[in-house]
Amino acid sequence: MLKLLLMTKFLTIVFLLVFFSSCTSQKTIALTANSHLKLLGEYEIPYNKSFQNTTIGGLSGIDYDRKHDTYYLISDDRSTFNPSRFYSASISISENGIDTVQMLSVITLLQPDGTPYPNSKQDPFYTPDPEAMRYNPKTKQLVWSSEGERIVRKDTTVLENPSVRIVTTGGKYIDSLILPPNMHMQSIEKGPRQNSAFEGVTFTKNYKKLLVSVEEPLFEDGPRANRGRSDRRPP
Repeated sequence: MLKLLLMTKFLTIVFLLVFFSSCTSQKTIALTANSHLKLLGEYEIPYNKSFQNTTIGGLSGIDYDRKHDTYYLISDDRSTFNPSRFYSASISISENGIDTVQMLSVITLLQPDGTPYPNSKQDPFYTPDPEAMRYNPKTKQLVWSSEGERIVRKDTTVLENPSVRIVTTGGKYIDSLILPPNMHMQSIEKGPRQNSAFEGVTFTKNYKKLLVSVEEPLFEDGPRANRGRSDRRPP
């Protein structure tokens, strides 16, 4: 089952700060202060639940369009089961927490040429790894992040940079942000690790800045996070 959690604030550690200014962008480094979270409730979506000929799976990011009372949920499916996509949904919340979650539509994320993203068998160099999505009520657009890909083997090398892309609420590509060099995937142990790049994004209150979190340290910043005992070697 997939478990949907709603909280009053979003907590993130920020490594990349992107300023929005007309058609240009600048980069700098910043850290945010901790935020307090309040759990409103949770809702379990049955395993392999189908909606409009897609499997609702891997819901990785959620944001809310207050004006239209609509939630946007991105799937981290790398076009394996269905083309990379996100869902719009209506979520009913009461004093007891989340009452119902009703999917309204499924929207395919599109490449600059207007086609869906390929899966790793079709073209591993252009297969996204969607993670987070945020709605900008000022522009009525969505921003989503991809962790890219880093496969370095004796017989195979696939390097796809992580990305932050801007799309319409219909999934049509608008633009992508230019990354600083240290966020480019490399065949040497430098830059982001595989499946450890842009895990989360959020806007500041005035929607002039976008904060992007990196899931684990870059190679040059230190060892991987240890998810077990202190004497256990990370994978």
